[in-house]
Amino acid sequence: MQALVSRTDSGVEEDTIIDKKSVADWQEKAIGNVYIDEDPVTDEAEQERKLVKALDRRLLPLFCVFYFTDFLDRANIGNATIGGIEEDLNLTATQMSTIISAFYITYILFEVPSNIILKRTSAVMWLSTIMLVWGVITLIMGFITSFGGLLAARLVLGAAESGYIPGMLYQMSRMYKPRELSSRIGILICMACIAGIVSGPIAYGTSFLEGRNKLHGWQYLFILEGVPTIVLSIVSYFSLFDTVDQVSWLTPEQKALQHKRMMDQEQGDGNGSSSKIGWGTIYKAIADWKTWLFAVVYMTNAVNFYSFAIFSPMLIDGFGFPVLTSQLLTAPPNLLGAVVILLSGRATDRLPNCRAKILVIGFLTMALGYMMLLVLHDRWALYGSLFIIPVGFALIAPAVLGWSAVNFEDLSVRAVAVAIVVMVGNTGGVMASYLYPSTDAPHYGK
Repeated sequence: MQALVSRTDSGVEEDTIIDKKSVADWQEKAIGNVYIDEDPVTDEAEQERKLVKALDRRLLPLFCVFYFTDFLDRANIGNATIGGIEEDLNLTATQMSTIISAFYITYILFEVPSNIILKRTSAVMWLSTIMLVWGVITLIMGFITSFGGLLAARLVLGAAESGYIPGMLYQMSRMYKPRELSSRIGILICMACIAGIVSGPIAYGTSFLEGRNKLHGWQYLFILEGVPTIVLSIVSYFSLFDTVDQVSWLTPEQKALQHKRMMDQEQGDGNGSSSKIGWGTIYKAIADWKTWLFAVVYMTNAVNFYSFAIFSPMLIDGFGFPVLTSQLLTAPPNLLGAVVILLSGRATDRLPNCRAKILVIGFLTMALGYMMLLVLHDRWALYGSLFIIPVGFALIAPAVLGWSAVNFEDLSVRAVAVAIVVMVGNTGGVMASYLYPSTDAPHYGK
């Protein structure tokens, strides 16, 4: 169908016949010999899409690698246990559980202070510093030969790592809209499962270094995982940024668009800032019922998540598989968990009103996996149940973390609230440390 369009003062014929579809598609208006697009919404959406892709290319790979090392360095104690650390250092079951839980004690205590320091100083400096500290501590653990030394190292390790996940979540919440956040948090959490996939083969490989230079295989495990973390802390310092104004890979127009994107999500001056954190801010975060709801949900999931990450090598060993085979068999369940986390994050972004349903499905799935552990006896059937449990916590993790990170408009309140959620949630790690004492092996039925 065609329409008659009148163009005046344009140097173009007044009665020009044009296709009506072209008018609808391009909406152009001629002024002189220049045509201007009258659909800025479409153009801005395209510019926003390019901006988000640029943020993804720069931020996600870095945070993924950093979170991978974060989780690898905290959970390697499980691989070290099956590798013989308990016997080599003459540790009792209670001492081993205390060493495992020590990490979570300081991890919990320092999460909120760490995020307050991050908010008041430089995120780049703080995140890079604590990464350097936990890398050094992981390396030192390779040379510790006493219960007291390991206990002290795990306490410092927990304090150092405490601020990283809340800090990452806070930084990401300043870069992405709520509908964009859960899928990207899912990608990050997927790195925990990737760490679970890789940790077994690494432990398997270091077992062949047993006795080299008078060191045990588990000592090489700590050394080989500590050194890359130290290197990455330097990469972190030169790669991360506090605000988009500091980067050179965004144009001035993209920086302005990013500020505009965040203004609707934040209470501040339009630059992504807000009031400094004081006692009033802390009180607002503590008094908000949403903080505690998310914290309880996260804690319930964390009990399962951490117990699986730390103790799955020992569970598999208890099923009757050889020690080296048990290290390798930890990988497939974690691979499935990684895939589910990615799917859950995408589903949460696309179906934000279904977050609660995703949480319910996740908890029911985990319950099924644990019931199978109680009633089954064949070792391969028991091993199969370990594929069901990670599906459950993988569904929950992106939903609860993404949901909590976007439910507080004020940036300062958000920084404190997210830290509280993760802090309280990680008390699940303390509980998980005592769920599978070696005295209950191999079936852990108590």
